[in-house]
Amino acid sequence: MIMSVKTITNPSLVVGLYSLKLEISFKHCFLSDINLELVTSYNTIKRDPDEEVFSELLDSSKERRSKEHYYQVRSNKDSNDPAKIAARFIYLNRYSFKGIYRVNTNGNPAQTFSGRNYSESDIASRLKQCSRLLAGTSIYAMDFSFIEPRQDDFVYFDPPYHKAGEKFYTRLPFDENEQTRLRDFATELNSEGVKIMISNSNTPFIRNLYNNFNINSIKVKYSMPEHNKMSNEVIITNYV
Repeated sequence: MIMSVKTITNPSLVVGLYSLKLEISFKHCFLSDINLELVTSYNTIKRDPDEEVFSELLDSSKERRSKEHYYQVRSNKDSNDPAKIAARFIYLNRYSFKGIYRVNTNGNPAQTFSGRNYSESDIASRLKQCSRLLAGTSIYAMDFSFIEPRQDDFVYFDPPYHKAGEKFYTRLPFDENEQTRLRDFATELNSEGVKIMISNSNTPFIRNLYNNFNINSIKVKYSMPEHNKMSNEVIITNYV
């Protein structure tokens, strides 16, 4: 389906660039997430993928095969410099087990070390590709309920998945109450003529929660080698 809309909004940036690859023609694109470090990273990559982020990432990756270095980077959260915040965030996600973003109850990163290795050229290529995709977008740190799309705008939600990511992404869990809050907000947007797409786990709870929407089952295999099983997911929409 090729869709023409005025504005595309993605209030959940963890896999947010998926929204930029849809076959949708749009004039404006707004991206948001509740994770400030993630938003800072995307804004820095958008602004300068070559000098700031990449040089900082290389500096932090000189001993990237070292478990001790990984945990040293993970525990160091002193910098307020956007480039260093972005470098640390990307480094921890690239070298963490399964590439899964996790935090503890204090809101600090809790990813474990994977021992995998990446080439600088591969990371540089990905940063440049990401920067090109982000050109012309506006990126904010805020809760999904603060977005204000209008009729015929398109909104893509990619929340922490039910039973899979609810304890990982933020200090406060995205539990079934939060899943219900998202559904209620999507229902409100639907009544206002906003086009909606939501990704989530294929569970009975999610299927029942969105029983008034269109639900399509999909199987997904992620690019990280540790994800060696197909993931059962759903794509939820209010359009056909």
